[in-house]
Amino acid sequence: MKYKKTNIKIKRRKINLYNKKKSKSRQALSWIITIVAACVLGVVGYGIGKPIVNYFQNREQYTSDSGDSWNSSDSDSSGESTSSDDTSGTSEPVESEPSTPLSTDPRMYVLPENAAANSASLSSALAAAKDSGCGIIVVTLKDENGNLYYKSGIESVKDSELIQGALTASQICDQITKAGLTPAAKISTLMDSTAPKITGGGYMIVSGGAWLDDYPDKGGKRWLSPFDQKTLDYIGGITEELSSAGFRHIICTNTMYPAFHGIDIKEYLSDLPLSDKDKRVEALWNVVDTAKKGAEKNNAQLWLELDGTSFVKEKKSGTASELAANTEKLKTVGIIADYSPSGKVDDAYNNAKDFAAKAKTSSNGAKLAVLIKGGLSGSALSDTERAFKEADLEIFSGK
Repeated sequence: MKYKKTNIKIKRRKINLYNKKKSKSRQALSWIITIVAACVLGVVGYGIGKPIVNYFQNREQYTSDSGDSWNSSDSDSSGESTSSDDTSGTSEPVESEPSTPLSTDPRMYVLPENAAANSASLSSALAAAKDSGCGIIVVTLKDENGNLYYKSGIESVKDSELIQGALTASQICDQITKAGLTPAAKISTLMDSTAPKITGGGYMIVSGGAWLDDYPDKGGKRWLSPFDQKTLDYIGGITEELSSAGFRHIICTNTMYPAFHGIDIKEYLSDLPLSDKDKRVEALWNVVDTAKKGAEKNNAQLWLELDGTSFVKEKKSGTASELAANTEKLKTVGIIADYSPSGKVDDAYNNAKDFAAKAKTSSNGAKLAVLIKGGLSGSALSDTERAFKEADLEIFSGK
């Protein structure tokens, strides 16, 4: 079959579908819509764009603030925090720096014995101590019964009855430094009736059993022995722990022997060289040297507090200041001589002047300070202080 050829003529119009000519009314409407769209885009763009621009411009600041907020409760020892005027946060940054600059006054003020037992009692004691003008605050952290007024981390005692304090050593230091004061700790070394039962190191009778300084029914108590290595380890561990916590001064008291009877030396404790003066003094200094080593591991200074009455005596054997018989060793530590005045008020100046002269002789050039005890007041106190100042001695005070 053949298809019939048909001529088809295609008509072309000169009209562009994409550029169709609009009427004047439609052109006007298009301009109005364009203007409105531009305005909307301008408003929305400004609202969204400005915060974005601000974010990138201040990105470093936002990142820094965020980092501080995450670490505010676990800041390191440097304690540096970013300052900000923003008060919208829910927590305040932790401050490790004191709220006021540390006092540069070198004098010490000794707080009441149990002042560091808890935060409230320490705060109250610090408020009273500030009136003294002293820059160094001394807290007792180990008393004559062996009680520890802080939460020690020493393995042998940390969960024992010895712990009587509610704060750690670091928390006590922080509270003192935030008051603008320098922390110092005071510990009783060998006079300790409780630790020997827990840590060991007490005097033991040759035939067996613990030695007491009197009959039990008369209140006899144990003591730590300077001849026992357990005693050295315990005292050294305490001073190292306290210096590590931030205490800049550590004062050792009661580094002495109990009042032995003849039968103690000859029979009950005959295995110890208690009749040898040189070995007795050497043993006491072993305690001091161990304590000093622990303190100096963290740059703390060690002081010895000695009974002033026995310290100025020529013969010191068997006294509370027996270790002062080694005058050369005294130069390795600071010495605090307790001064308990006696006599008439009118004699206060002369008595203090006489004591100062004797104390300087006994110290043999060692760093020496005087702790005034006995509740002096008025003219008696001012006369006593004047005598010590004229002797160029540091004056410490306290309750």
